Amino acid sequence: MPESRRPPIATRVGGDDDVPVVVAALAEAFASDPVLSFLLDEGPDHEPGRHMALITALFANRLLGGRGVDEIVVPGDPADAREAAAVWVPPRGPDDPGPDYSAVGMVNQMALGEEEMARRLEAMMPMLGASPATPHWYLAFVGTRAASRGRGLASALISAVTRRCDADGVGAYLESSNPANVPLYKHHGFVVTGEAAIAGGPTVPLMWRDPQR
Repeated sequence: MPESRRPPIATRVGGDDDVPVVVAALAEAFASDPVLSFLLDEGPDHEPGRHMALITALFANRLLGGRGVDEIVVPGDPADAREAAAVWVPPRGPDDPGPDYSAVGMVNQMALGEEEMARRLEAMMPMLGASPATPHWYLAFVGTRAASRGRGLASALISAVTRRCDADGVGAYLESSNPANVPLYKHHGFVVTGEAAIAGGPTVPLMWRDPQR
């Protein structure tokens, strides 16, 4: 059924009780993400189970570091709440606290080595340092488990916040770590404003959305 003819998908703001299933859903959704694959690459002899463990640890630490700052959005249906999630960072001023990223790569650093992890993070700085200075909603992550894709869950999680952006006159920003998702974001009013080239890794489209009236 075309997305425009589907009944609306209700969403809600997630809480601490949702974190385990949100971590699991995002870890599966980003299992082959180009940026995370670059960051966590263990070479041709890597073990798939170990790769998933590193991604899961990354998301668990990221959500822990964003507690009290992030707005986690999940589908309203209890079953679908296990299938998809979005992590948005609300607008903030220069002196407002943001997510604490200090623990995000801790497990990965232990697995890959401090020097190698530092090298990869340095290569990612063109992307990590590209965030606009204008206060905005930042879509850090949105993902759906493979079995539930194509049902409009991710679109509902994006629209839940872009509608607020429009009402409040606030922009939104994201980095499309997988260029295949650019059409989805364009559908929601985002436009590509630039690219960030990761040395030895992918080139990432940077996207901005003006509030729409």
